[in-house]
Amino acid sequence: MILFTPNSLGGLFRVSSSGGSPVELTKPDASRVETSHRWPVFLPDDKHFLYLGANFSGQLDKNAIFVGSLDSQERRLLVSTSANAAYADPGYLLYLQDNKTLVAQSLDRHYLLSGEPHALSDEVLYLPLVDRAVFTASNGEVLVTQTGKGAVHSQLAWFDRSGKPAGGVGTPGSYNNIRLSPDGRRVATDQTDPDGQKIDIWIHDLGEGGAARLTFGLWLPQAPIWSPDGKQIIFDVNQTLGMRIYVKNADGSGSEEEVASLGGASSGNAWDWSCDGKHILFRKQNELWALSWPDRVATPIFQAPWTVRNAQFSPDGRWIAYASNENGTLEIYVSPFPNANGKWQVSTAGGQEPRWRQDGKELFYIDADGKMMAAAVNAGATFKSGTPVALFQTHRRQPYSSQDHFSYDVSPDGQKFLVITKMDEANPAPLSVLLNWSSEMDK
Repeated sequence: MILFTPNSLGGLFRVSSSGGSPVELTKPDASRVETSHRWPVFLPDDKHFLYLGANFSGQLDKNAIFVGSLDSQERRLLVSTSANAAYADPGYLLYLQDNKTLVAQSLDRHYLLSGEPHALSDEVLYLPLVDRAVFTASNGEVLVTQTGKGAVHSQLAWFDRSGKPAGGVGTPGSYNNIRLSPDGRRVATDQTDPDGQKIDIWIHDLGEGGAARLTFGLWLPQAPIWSPDGKQIIFDVNQTLGMRIYVKNADGSGSEEEVASLGGASSGNAWDWSCDGKHILFRKQNELWALSWPDRVATPIFQAPWTVRNAQFSPDGRWIAYASNENGTLEIYVSPFPNANGKWQVSTAGGQEPRWRQDGKELFYIDADGKMMAAAVNAGATFKSGTPVALFQTHRRQPYSSQDHFSYDVSPDGQKFLVITKMDEANPAPLSVLLNWSSEMDK
């Protein structure tokens, strides 16, 4: 039997290891503000299992590890935590306490906890975007953890059209979702703090080299997008059981304001802001919508039974480029706006993250092998695109969350690319191996 989570929101499913149709096994409990069940682990009897019941709206006290059963809808809360747990023979539960310290606690044959938790390590890598701590143990003899020092470090790095490095921005860190300002002088990004506990949006000045934090007190603000005049930034916030779009002045003045709610625990986010400032593209589930600005009236563009990602306005606002897997793999398409009554395929060997050159004469994207691609386009009365050309091989940080949207951006003239580049350190932090760790439990 295999237990799995089919997407970032919802319950667990089960399927026979020999194949068959998946069957829903658990449903998130709204009374506990749950939106996701994830990280299932079977217990020794192969009937019971551990899993994390989680929300991503900042209500960490509601997150917990539960014991579920293949034979029943009943479940039992074991311990509060916002990360995965593991079982280790002959009877220990390993979990993250306070999102900082990996502990072990005795778990009897009835799957009840006893005694006090024993601290094992406070250096375990924790990923707040997915509620995952990186460790593994099958018994009391060997425990392996990722310390997290340098493990997710990336660099904002410039490259020219041939892939030649052209300098960096800021210092190595944990970056996600970068967007250049319309004048190309600043870049906004969401960054994870060094301790791995908090994410905020920062703005880097490309001329002076400084950086300023934009968000304070919000839970998981992500995916910043500039207004066409560069004076405001919209971004996604996972607040009160649902994605919401907020706006704030880019100079940090004033307070943030909610622009739109994507409803309940739906999966959605903002994609782009039109150059005339009149529309904001956003996704709600698999529906692509446009929000008029500043009157904030939402209008559906199209609903698809497939995945649609990274929709981007053309500079004249008459077209939208997006990635879709309607043919089985992600490819780049272009449709007219606001009436998406036509469609043209641009990529030929996989594609994601489309970006327009500021004059609208070229469309960039990342192909299935991670190469930066460019296609000449003519977006006049009808749309035409040339044969895509590979520019260079990127070395991007691998995505690990459904909220990894924008791994690169392009300068207004299309001559340079700012990429969230994986750091290849000469001496990366090794995995930590702790032997006979259970012998400490009785001391």
